[in-house]
Amino acid sequence: MKAYIQILGQNSPEGPPSLIVHYDNQRYLFNCREGTQRLCVQEKARLAKTSNVFLSRLSWDCLGGLPGMLLTLTDAGIKHIGIHGGKNLAHFIASTRHFVYRTSTTVDLHEIDETCQPFTDKNLTVTPVIVHSKKHNKRNYQTYSSNSSGSESSYSSSSDSEKRLSKNVEMTVTEAQTYRRGVVSMMFTNTDKGQKAPGHTIEAECSPRPTVHPLSEEAAKAAVTATTITTTTTVAVEVKEKAGTRVVNNNQRNFLMKSLPKSKPDTSAITYICQGASVTPKFNKAAAMALGLKPGPVYGQLQKGLDVTLPDGRVITRDMVCDPEVPGHVFVIVDCPNTSYIDSLVNSDAFDKYLDPEGKSKINVMIHHLGNNVIHDERYKKWLQRFDTTTDHIFGSTDLCAQTVQFTSHAIGQVKLNKLNESIFPIPHYSNKPALDLSTVQGIPKNSYALKNMTSYNLEPRNGIAHLDRPDFNHTNLDLAEIKEIDENHEYTHAVKLARIEATKVDTSEDFPGKDVEVITLGTGSSIPAKYRNVSATLVKIPGYGSIMLDAGEGTYGQMMRRYGPNVDKEMSDIRCIFVSHLHADHHLGVIQLLRKWNMANRRNDTITVVAPFVYKHWLHEYRHVEYIGSHSRINFIRNENLLSRTEPRGYELKHLNELKKALGLESIEPVEVIHCRWAYGLSIKHQSGWKLVYSGDTRPCDKLVEAGQDATLLIHEATLEDASLDKAIAKRHTTTGEAIQVGKRMNARFTLLNHFSQRYPKLPVLSEEQSNVCFSFDMMSIPISQMPLLPKYTNAIQLAFKEEEDDG
Repeated sequence: MKAYIQILGQNSPEGPPSLIVHYDNQRYLFNCREGTQRLCVQEKARLAKTSNVFLSRLSWDCLGGLPGMLLTLTDAGIKHIGIHGGKNLAHFIASTRHFVYRTSTTVDLHEIDETCQPFTDKNLTVTPVIVHSKKHNKRNYQTYSSNSSGSESSYSSSSDSEKRLSKNVEMTVTEAQTYRRGVVSMMFTNTDKGQKAPGHTIEAECSPRPTVHPLSEEAAKAAVTATTITTTTTVAVEVKEKAGTRVVNNNQRNFLMKSLPKSKPDTSAITYICQGASVTPKFNKAAAMALGLKPGPVYGQLQKGLDVTLPDGRVITRDMVCDPEVPGHVFVIVDCPNTSYIDSLVNSDAFDKYLDPEGKSKINVMIHHLGNNVIHDERYKKWLQRFDTTTDHIFGSTDLCAQTVQFTSHAIGQVKLNKLNESIFPIPHYSNKPALDLSTVQGIPKNSYALKNMTSYNLEPRNGIAHLDRPDFNHTNLDLAEIKEIDENHEYTHAVKLARIEATKVDTSEDFPGKDVEVITLGTGSSIPAKYRNVSATLVKIPGYGSIMLDAGEGTYGQMMRRYGPNVDKEMSDIRCIFVSHLHADHHLGVIQLLRKWNMANRRNDTITVVAPFVYKHWLHEYRHVEYIGSHSRINFIRNENLLSRTEPRGYELKHLNELKKALGLESIEPVEVIHCRWAYGLSIKHQSGWKLVYSGDTRPCDKLVEAGQDATLLIHEATLEDASLDKAIAKRHTTTGEAIQVGKRMNARFTLLNHFSQRYPKLPVLSEEQSNVCFSFDMMSIPISQMPLLPKYTNAIQLAFKEEEDDG
C-alpha cells in the first residue's frame, strides 16, 4: 500500500494550508481553507475518494472552503462524507442551509469534545487533542435561548418578510444540538432519486421570478404543502411545547425559516494524532515446525491470535510462531495559533506514549501550523526536543513560509497580459523568500523543514519528505521555461507591439464624470474557482471616498493579497460596502473573510455595510455564533428588497443607507430584480458627481436593468456563455456575449465591461470595431474608466496569448 500526505498551499494570512492524506482506497482532508478547490485544479490534486474532513479550528481560516467543497464533492458523486471538528460544527453546517442543499449525499457530523472516542477505519485511527487558549472561557452555557445576550440592532427589522425567519423557542443544549443535526439531515438527504432542490431554497433551479414573493403568506402555505417530507432517520426537528408534550415537526420549510438555536464561539484548537493500521504479523512456518506443529488449520488459528494447546499440554501462542507486529505509521497535525495555546498543548497526556524513550510508538512526522511567535517560545522548543530524534518536523507559519505564487497558470497568463499594459495587467504580488529562515531558529530538532506548497511526506512503504522538483515562479527569471516560452513567441511579441502602437492612438484625455473611478476585476469566472479565473468579485474604487465590492466569491481576499501585496490592509480598510447580488456560492462565500480582515485592518471608527438579499443577514448573524467577525456596531446590513424602487427603507436600514450614501458620495443606490434565481438582484449606483455604474449580477437580459441603468457611465454585465450556447444560457438563466453587448446598447452605456465567463473559456471572442466600447475582463485587471477604450486594442493579442489554453481549460 502507498500512503502519503500532500500539502496543498502554504501558511499565509488566508490561513493554514489544506492537507490531503492519500491511501489507495480513500482520501482524508485536514482543513479546507478558501482556495482549496482552485489549488486542487491547479495542481491536479485528486479528491474524488475523499471520505472524511477534519477541521483543526472552527474558524474561517480553516473551513472557509468547506461549503463550496461539499457542493463540488457531492456533485462529483461522493455519497457519504464525514466531517470532524470542534464545538459549533453542526451549527456551522446548518447555518449554510439557505445556499447548500443536496439530495445525493449524506453528511455525518462528528463534533469533538473531551469525551469523544478516536475515529477509526481500516486505514487510520485519528485521536483528537483539544487545546485551549489561556483566554478560554470555560462557562458552561446550559441553554441557548432566542433572547440571549448580544446586540442585534444592525440586524433588527419589523417587516413581515423578516418575521418569516422567526426565532426558535428556548432549548436545552441537547435539544439545540438535536435540532441542528436535524437541519443538516434535511440539507443532505441522499435519497438517491435525484430530486430537485425545493423551490424555496437558493439551490433550486434558476427559474422565473414568481409573481408571488417566495416569503409571502401564499407562498408559505404552498411551500408547506409541497415540501413536507418523511424521513426514516430518527431526527428530532422543530421542538415545540404544546400542553406539556413535545411535538416533532418534520416540515422542511420550518428548518429554513426558523433561526438556529443560539451558540457561543469556541476558540479551542484541535491537534490530530493519526496512526495507520498495524501490519498483520507474518506467520513463521519454520518456528511452528520447530515447535512440532504440522501444517493445517492450527496455523490459521494461531495467525488469528488464538492459543493452541498441544496433546502434550504445551500452550502455543501467536507470538511464538509469528514475527512481531509492526505498528502503523504515525503522523501528527499540530495547530497552535498563538503562544496562549502552548501550555495546554505541551501538557496534554495524549502524547505521553510517544515521549517515552523506551516506548515502541514513534512519530514519523509532525506538521506544525503555528502562529508567528510560537516557534520562538522556549516551552514549545523544549516540548519538541522530547520526541524521538528520528521524527521529522515540518513547520508552517506566515513568517516561515515563502509567499510564492500558487496559481501559476494565472500568473503566467498575467505575465503575457502585462506586456500589453503594465498598469492595467499588474503582476501578482509574491515573495520567494520567507520573512524568517528556519535555519536561523535555534533549539529546534535537526530534522526540521519549512512547509512548502505541494510538498509530500511519504508514509508507506517508506517514510520521508519529498519536495516538488520544480522552480518557484519568478517573472524576472528569463531562464524559467514558461517565461522563456513567452519571450520566444515571436508571433505574440509582434502582436503586442502592434497593440501597443494602436493603444497610443486612443485619446483617453476626455474629461467626464467618473473617469477616475477604478475598476479591479478580482474574479471573472463563474460556478467554481479555476486555474485562470477565480469566481465573481469586482472592486470599484471611488477616489476620495472609498470602495465598493460587487459580490465576493470564495478566495476574494486571496485575490486582494495578490493584487495589493503589502498594501492590502489599506485597501481592505477602504471598503465601505459589499454588495451581494444573490446567494449562489460563487458570489458570496468570500464575504466572511472580507469582513474578518476588514475588521482587523480598520482601526478607525468606520463602518462597512453589507447590501444583500434579506436571507443573507441570517447567514451572517448565525455565523457570528461560530466566530467573531467584528462588532455589530461596525458591520451594518441593508436588504436589497428594501432598496427596490417601489419600497422605502425604515429604521436602522434608513440610517445605514444615509450613512453609506454620505460615505461614498452617492446620490442613489438601487438594487434591481433580475432574471436568474430567487432573490437575485443587479445594482445601479449614481454618484453625486454625475456618473452612474450598473452591475448585472447573474441574469438573462433584463428590461428592468436596462431601464434602471439608462445612460450608465459603465455597465458591468455577465457574459457567461458564447453566442453559440444560447439554449444553455436560456436554460441556466445566464447571458451570452452578444446579448450582453445588446443590453449595453439598449442602456446607452458609455462602456460595457463583460465578466462572469464560463470556466471553459480562457480564450475570448473577437469584438468588431463597431463594438469598440465593449471590453472583456481578466482576474486582477485594474483600470480607470477613462482607459476603457484601450482594452479593445489588445483583443487580437490576447487571442494569441491564450490560444493554447483553450483545450487545457
